[in-house]
Amino acid sequence: MKKHLLFAALLITSGAFAQTCTPDGNFANAAPGLYPHGPLGPTCELIAPKTIVSLTDTTVPNATIGSVTLYITRMRINSVTGLPAGLTLSTDVIGSADVNGPWGYWNNTGTTPNQTSAIGCAYVTGAQNAWNNAAGGGPNNDGEYPLVFEVDAYVAATDPPFALQFIGGANWVSAIDPGVGGGAFFIMDTLVVPTDYANITATITGAANVDPAAQYAYSVANDPSVSYTWSVTNGTIVSGQGTNAVVVEWASSGTIEVAMTDGGCSGTEMKSVSANPTGIDEAAGINASIYPNPSNGIFELRLDNAEALNIRIMDVSGKVIRAERLAGASLYTTDMTAAKAGVYIMEIETASGRTFKRLVKN
Repeated sequence: MKKHLLFAALLITSGAFAQTCTPDGNFANAAPGLYPHGPLGPTCELIAPKTIVSLTDTTVPNATIGSVTLYITRMRINSVTGLPAGLTLSTDVIGSADVNGPWGYWNNTGTTPNQTSAIGCAYVTGAQNAWNNAAGGGPNNDGEYPLVFEVDAYVAATDPPFALQFIGGANWVSAIDPGVGGGAFFIMDTLVVPTDYANITATITGAANVDPAAQYAYSVANDPSVSYTWSVTNGTIVSGQGTNAVVVEWASSGTIEVAMTDGGCSGTEMKSVSANPTGIDEAAGINASIYPNPSNGIFELRLDNAEALNIRIMDVSGKVIRAERLAGASLYTTDMTAAKAGVYIMEIETASGRTFKRLVKN
């Protein structure tokens, strides 16, 4: 689960991983406003877009002639204050920026009074270290940054039409006298950057108590944007490396860990695993050793005495691939050069008891 950069109403968050945003077409026919409503977290590429649906008209009071409908053909952002150091504002229309509209212009389509709202987006952007520096900061050191945006609209016509002369003709709202219905729009907002905004957390599912030489599946919730790297101690990853799910064969008690990365986010999770004491290398009154192990297929079995014994060699599925009875020596050679590379189990049984040895054939 990815963490928590929240941007509470107008803009979006972005970092060095993605320097643009795309308006969400699902809101193309929505009423003028900012979408989706409420706080929004970023992706791990540090972009969390707010889609903007522009005004096409608004009604304002006019002290001389009463209420007037203003028909708006363009919108822009004049200024933003309160951004953390190193973070800046950008938009999907930055290519149309000029000295008067430093972040570009969103243009409605159609003609007044029948227009279609422009749909666009805007975002805060910065390098990873700027976001890290902003985490947990702000006026109250809680990661919250109050923001103020001055948003402007271009009035091209009015209803009644003659009212346009009372506001000084077609012009930006910020340039129109507030006494006749002018003045820019100010939107108050909050950017929240928690200290754990770039963390990824997950829960590893799978057996915590295992039998040595048996195979077990482990996984975390899948996210297509996340890269997974697994590691184990006292075990072997049989399959699944690089995915959200792996199969592990345990030699003894150990740990399994997954490292997760997604753009600017990262995290690790670990699970401890206990091997059953009756498993591989169980001590049952038999002192036996195998060497070299791993080997290319020639294994030496050394015993403390020359008592008679039965041995069985099995693959990890439990299939017996060799069985024989030995007697009269304390050192035996087992030739498995013809066997496939992999892990095998040798069961050793004497009058003293039974034990198991793990063989690794290279």
